[in-house]
Amino acid sequence: MAESIKLILLSFIASIGFGLKFQMQTRYLVWAGLGGALTRLCYLLLLLVIDSRLIYSLLAAMFASLYAEIMAMKFKMPSTVFLYPAIIPLTPGSLIYSTAVNFLLKDTTAMWQNAADCASTLFGISIGFVLISTFTYYRRVYFLGKDLASHLLRHPHKK
Repeated sequence: MAESIKLILLSFIASIGFGLKFQMQTRYLVWAGLGGALTRLCYLLLLLVIDSRLIYSLLAAMFASLYAEIMAMKFKMPSTVFLYPAIIPLTPGSLIYSTAVNFLLKDTTAMWQNAADCASTLFGISIGFVLISTFTYYRRVYFLGKDLASHLLRHPHKK
């Protein structure tokens, strides 16, 4: 329990740090940190109930993306402003490190296992982002009308 609270707090701090690195305005830094902390909390809860790395990574990424979209609507900012700091807790840094170390130690079995786990995590994260991003885009098209997407259908040479 204490380890989980420590991870959530560190995710909050790390997300604020990445917000600073991306030169986020200071009034949004707490929201960026909250996104990272809530994403870590979601990830830890999903770890308890789901065994598949792909599925819990996908669902946690969907949560982070949904959080970013909600904050973007609330503050009238691009969603990536909140998405990048929120996904920091999901990055499989230890798996990438373990893969590289096992490569250097020529432990191919462990290297391929870590590489497969890393690829599964990254695949789940990317699919989670795409699903929520696509959903929110088409939700806006549906509620705001077809004029929002008309720029996609227009030919560049016609005016």
